[in-house]
Amino acid sequence: MPGRYEQAELLVALWRLGDRQAPMPTSHGILDRTLCELRSDLPETLADLSFSTTGVGLRCFELPDILLAAQEAMLTSEPNPTYQATLITLEPDEASEIAINYGLDLALAQELGAKLVELSEEIRAKDAGQFEDA
Repeated sequence: MPGRYEQAELLVALWRLGDRQAPMPTSHGILDRTLCELRSDLPETLADLSFSTTGVGLRCFELPDILLAAQEAMLTSEPNPTYQATLITLEPDEASEIAINYGLDLALAQELGAKLVELSEEIRAKDAGQFEDA
C-alpha cells in the first residue's frame, strides 16, 4: 500500500499536468467529490482511497493527510487564512517525471490531470450556483 507522500506526489503531479496554473481546491469537499467520481480512472497509487457520506457531505478519509503530506514535501503552498485552495509549486517537467516514474503514460497522465481539474471546477461552479439561488 502506498504511503501518503507517494499519493501526494502523484496527485499533485497529475493536477499540475492537467493545468499549469490552476490552484488545487482544499475545502468544501470539492476535491473529495472529484476523486470519488474519478476513482475508477485513478492510478493504482491512489486506488485505495476510501469515501463516505458524513454530516458535512462526501469525504475522502485519506485526503487531509495527503494534502498535509503535499505541503510538508513542499509540493504545494503553505495554507493561507482562507485556505480554500493551494498553489502547486511542482514544475511541469518535474510533474512529468513523477508520472512516468509511477509507470503512467505521459499523455494519459495529462488527460487524467485535465479531468481532475475540469471536474473540480464543475463541482465548484455548481456549488456556487446553489448558494446564489438560495
